[in-house]
Formats: sequence, structure tokens, C-alpha cells
Amino acid sequence: MITRDLTSLPKRDVYRILSSLVIPRPIAWITTVDAAGRVNLAPFSSFMGIFGPPMLAVTLGRRRDGSLKDTHRNLRERGEAVVHLADLPLLEALHASAAEVEPEVSEVARLGLATEASRLVAPPRLNDAPVALECGLNRELELSPASTLVLLDVLATHAAERIWNAEHDCAEASRWTPVSRLASVAGPNYGALGQIFRLRASELP
Repeated sequence: MITRDLTSLPKRDVYRILSSLVIPRPIAWITTVDAAGRVNLAPFSSFMGIFGPPMLAVTLGRRRDGSLKDTHRNLRERGEAVVHLADLPLLEALHASAAEVEPEVSEVARLGLATEASRLVAPPRLNDAPVALECGLNRELELSPASTLVLLDVLATHAAERIWNAEHDCAEASRWTPVSRLASVAGPNYGALGQIFRLRASELP
């Protein structure tokens, strides 16, 4: 076994090691709107679902100059977001949306992504994303000067018909290829859902 004491390592090394071990990481692809109504879009891979109550947890870092990222600022100002889950056909657009641009530049417009109005919140949802979750800001928890944990209440869900199992009234993993973030050893790496295994309760020891 290779052992590393994270308490004695620089922050950059800690991130490299831990992010290579905790995989695969789902990616929250988030739309927000600013005070002027401009749509911001950005991906965040420090992200998880909380299922009772229905919430999402996302860790938001800061820009290189220490200022809030557009997503974080818009959430504070408007208190709303739409969190999307992307699949393989959207991977290039998702990756490109991570570029740091000026606040007045909309990644949605820059990448030519079509949107439609959400039902309960102001930020629009992406037409081609197979999953969109309309959310309201619940609370923030500052983890460090450069990192904030944001909790979002999930208000409404949208799923493409192609991934939906009508009999069970839920999405079926085998019908789509959700992408995830892997370690960044030689640049950003991604993965997609692969082989699915189904074990019956009767097979438990």
C-alpha cells in the first residue's frame, strides 16, 4: 500500500492525491443568472446528491484572484440554479464551459447551447441535457477562505424521455451515458458509466 499523510502536504498535492482516489465523481453542470439576466454555465465535480430531504451539495472554489466565481455570486444574489447531468454527446461542451471568462460573457451563448425556461426558477435549463434539477439555495458553509460548501434544495426534476423507465417512474442508468470526472494526471480526464451489474437481494450472503 502507498500511504500519504495529507496533514503534512501542500494543498495542491492533497487535491491531486484525493481527487485521484475518490472516483468517479459526478459533475454538476450549473446554470445561474446574474442581476442583469445573463446566463452563466459552469461545471463542478465536487458534488453529490442528498436524498432525504431532496438536496444537492456542491463545493465552490474561487477565481485565481480570490474573487467569487460567477456561479457563486449569482447564487448569493438570486438564490436559484439549475443543476444538469451531462452525457457523452455533451462532454466537449461541458469541458469547454470550464474556461474562466469575464462575468459578462455567457458560456451558454459562447458555446451555442439551446435553452428553455425552467418551471420554478429563473435560470433556464439546457435543452440537450438528459437531466436538469431546478434548485433553490438552502445555505452555505465556508470550509476555507477558498472553498464554500453550498446546499441546494431540489424543487423540480426533468429527465429526457429516452432515459425514463415509465413502469418504475424513474430514470434507468442503462439508457444513457452520464459522464464523470476522474484524476487530472495529464490534464482533465473523464469517464462514462460503463458495465452495469445487478445483484438480487436473495444473492446476499
